[in-house]
Amino acid sequence: MLGLLGGGGSTLHAQPSTYSAMPIHVSVLVLGTTLAAFVTISFLLCMVLGFVAPDWGLHRPWLQFFSGLTGFDLRSLALGTIQSVIFGGYAGGLIAIIFTFTSRRLG
Repeated sequence: MLGLLGGGGSTLHAQPSTYSAMPIHVSVLVLGTTLAAFVTISFLLCMVLGFVAPDWGLHRPWLQFFSGLTGFDLRSLALGTIQSVIFGGYAGGLIAIIFTFTSRRLG
């Protein structure tokens, strides 16, 4: 525990910051895959919450963003997972493209 708090003989070395005006490149594949995984995991956790505690209603706001879901059945689970991967990947890829483009233009 002391090692995490800075004790135990660890030292902090500061390096001078160098500002680089080089544009930053964000990988479309990496960001698309990351966001697709995030959305898919979030959807699956939402479905688990709906199975565990359906009376709480905490899953309803999330499920309104998915089209064609009929409830907590295998069809809805598969459809929601596919939609999560597609739309998460699309959003992540588009964000990476826009970020890289604006970084090159304004960076």
